[in-house]
Amino acid sequence: MRGVVSRRARVAMEGALQHPAVPRPVPSAALLACLRHHLLGGETHYPERPGMAELRRRVGGALRGRGYPERGPDGVLITAGEGESLFVTLLGLDTPREICLSGTGARRHGNLLQWMGVRAVEPVSRDGDSATGPVIHLIGDRLFRAAGAREDAGGRAQPDDAGTSMPDARAGLPASIVIGSLDGVADMRPFRLGFVAAPPDVLAGITKWKQASSICSPAPSQRAALWGLGVRP
Repeated sequence: MRGVVSRRARVAMEGALQHPAVPRPVPSAALLACLRHHLLGGETHYPERPGMAELRRRVGGALRGRGYPERGPDGVLITAGEGESLFVTLLGLDTPREICLSGTGARRHGNLLQWMGVRAVEPVSRDGDSATGPVIHLIGDRLFRAAGAREDAGGRAQPDDAGTSMPDARAGLPASIVIGSLDGVADMRPFRLGFVAAPPDVLAGITKWKQASSICSPAPSQRAALWGLGVRP
């Protein structure tokens, strides 16, 4: 057990060294005033465990614009970022040896997949056979990214993930799980969040792991996202 933990810790540290932190932008005065309003109004404890209902509703509703099935609030989980979204999803799927990933996520999250001992495979093999299990679509910050924007919350260029919009029915694939970040909501910076969207029965198992690892995502971050999406006091 000590050997396994040591090896995984080393992989995690090597990944951090390859991707050093960059300066975060300072939140706007208007955003800080919004957060102050809610904190002084008593919003100082845990919000709804899967995420604030209005934020989940807006995430689920935006999926259709990217070519995915629209989800209600019970089909969306708010996380701390795309990495955590993938982490709890894999745990919720009983940490399979292989997982079907669509998009560039295998490159972005290669260290996490290696750490968890999971191999990423294409949803459709070279001989034309389709996947038999859930397909995870990793879309980065595309859900709310403004046209032409190509940077994340830290000012880093983001891959376009072209071709990741793949509705289940049209592609003939099993029920999909869509994972991404809210970094495309520019006005919420420097706060960051992620999300998982999936059929409610699939999401229930994933949500349990999110709650076990961090209970819920911070209320100020969720308020910042709602502020950026136009929900203001």
